[in-house]
Amino acid sequence: MEGLEIQDVSEKNIDDLIGFCIPIDKKGDRYFIEGAGVKKRWAVQMLKKFGSFAKIAYLNGRLAGIIQYQLRPDEKLVVIDCIFVLEKENLKKGIGKTLFQSLLDDMQRPKSYFGDDIPAGFVISAFQVPGRYPQSEFFKKMGFKQVSEDDPSLLYYPLKKDFVYKPKIISYIPQEEDKGRALIFYDPNCPFSIYFSEKIKESILEVAPDISVRMINEFEEADEVTKRGRVSFCIVNQKPIMTFFFDKENFQKEIKEALKN
Repeated sequence: MEGLEIQDVSEKNIDDLIGFCIPIDKKGDRYFIEGAGVKKRWAVQMLKKFGSFAKIAYLNGRLAGIIQYQLRPDEKLVVIDCIFVLEKENLKKGIGKTLFQSLLDDMQRPKSYFGDDIPAGFVISAFQVPGRYPQSEFFKKMGFKQVSEDDPSLLYYPLKKDFVYKPKIISYIPQEEDKGRALIFYDPNCPFSIYFSEKIKESILEVAPDISVRMINEFEEADEVTKRGRVSFCIVNQKPIMTFFFDKENFQKEIKEALKN
């Protein structure tokens, strides 16, 4: 497409990536300012470790889209965090497809962090943005396959012949220190992380005003995640909370149930 340029994220354009997902009306919000700072600390470390972890699309010199991913050398995987095209007028111009194709071309070349090899494949847990084309359908068009019939959002793309993604089954390991407390886990790779965490905390305190709440950065406090096995975004009184906080009524109902014993 004429006027479209794809760049790897670097120290020069890192602020474009960080600011990309922050709504204009939230630029001055303290939670988003903190979330941007948290993401930048994480991003700087990713640049040092891997060289890059995202690609940015510019259309006629203007920011138009991103694809962000996590490199997991121990699993030989590239996990796509998100792909997003800014502004509706940029849709249906092939920007998302070009971003993914750039990443695909890149990962078909051997990388030192994969032992001078290529990864086995891509994995994504696709999410839906209201009013936009479903991510799961986009990635299926790109050649991704559904991992299981039960979860249409979990998809994989083999880079090596015969690769089939099989998620590790890991359960939450209760910790004595989690009794009577609420833990909120957040991934610093998104500037929404602090905003969402604060909203989760507010919702918890509405029904349990005296409970101790701790927020855990999954990157900077990785040991706290590892010792608990698999964690959901929230644990209350040693019980993983599965209802997302957007469903406030059922989320708070689950909190109350968790605190009964």
